[in-house]
Amino acid sequence: MLVYTAVQQSFRQSANDPQYQLAQDAVNAINKGTDPKLLTGTRPLDIAETLSPYVLIYDANGNAIGNNVTLDGAAPKLPGGVLDEARKNGLNSVTWQPRPAIRQATVMMATHRGYVVVAGRSLQNTEDHIDRLGMLVLFGWAASLVAMLVIVILQELMTSKMGHA
Repeated sequence: MLVYTAVQQSFRQSANDPQYQLAQDAVNAINKGTDPKLLTGTRPLDIAETLSPYVLIYDANGNAIGNNVTLDGAAPKLPGGVLDEARKNGLNSVTWQPRPAIRQATVMMATHRGYVVVAGRSLQNTEDHIDRLGMLVLFGWAASLVAMLVIVILQELMTSKMGHA
């Protein structure tokens, strides 16, 4: 269980790495005066379907601007308070589940100009890796139990043969 937990947490924590990079680059650009609407790309992405990382930018009033990301045809609405937390602390990262079976690893960073940059991506691949890890750990555990049972049986056989000799 310790190995599974350590590796699972490593998988999950590293799932945020691209988002930190995307968010930091966008924050730096906005802080240097770049129009936030130029930073989100033009290719439309539906987070229910894409595995690609994306960037959302929210203004000081919590409105999505320069947004090319949608969920069910509309700009995604993040849970209440997560943008405020990013503004208060400068950074916030959460696992966001806008609806069942859609889980997103998100990183939020505040700019000096009142914007909050949200970088996210699907957790589907990470969760697939974690599921495979769980199966490998379970298989390893079962194989070690079988190996120990075989050793115990062989030991008993050898002990009983030596006792009869």
